[in-house]
Amino acid sequence: MAEKVCYTINKKNKDKLNLHKKQDNSRLLFRKDFEEYDFDFQNMLGWIYYPNFCYATIIDNKIISCASAGHHTNKISDKIIEITVSTNKDYRKKGYSVSNAVALCEYILNMQEEKEIYWTTDTDNIASQKTALSAGLTKIKYKYKLFRILKSKLGL
Repeated sequence: MAEKVCYTINKKNKDKLNLHKKQDNSRLLFRKDFEEYDFDFQNMLGWIYYPNFCYATIIDNKIISCASAGHHTNKISDKIIEITVSTNKDYRKKGYSVSNAVALCEYILNMQEEKEIYWTTDTDNIASQKTALSAGLTKIKYKYKLFRILKSKLGL
């Protein structure tokens, strides 16, 4: 199993979110919206089901980048959300991942409920780490994330 690195943001440090990195073409989509667009979630994100919602960049009726949350098998707890970001290889290095991640985090943090967002990636995935930092998330120890999940599940 590959080593992991983790990034987080919550309402307390929401001001670190790089809102100026949002692009006008990031669009909020809900599960019911996905069938309108050409997007292969299973190949792009490794999911066989659509997420509950995501922020996506759509070009020529095709979702070329998305930041997702709320996929039922990835639900950690009511207060902890893990996000996933992916961009089609032909559209990388254009800011779409950062834009969608920022928009998604802002959307989640503006919900009335207190939420803690996590982004976990392999230590050798430098592009993902740069994207998380560029969006404004803070690097934390992976063991801290596991502690927070356990604490949340136990209701402490």
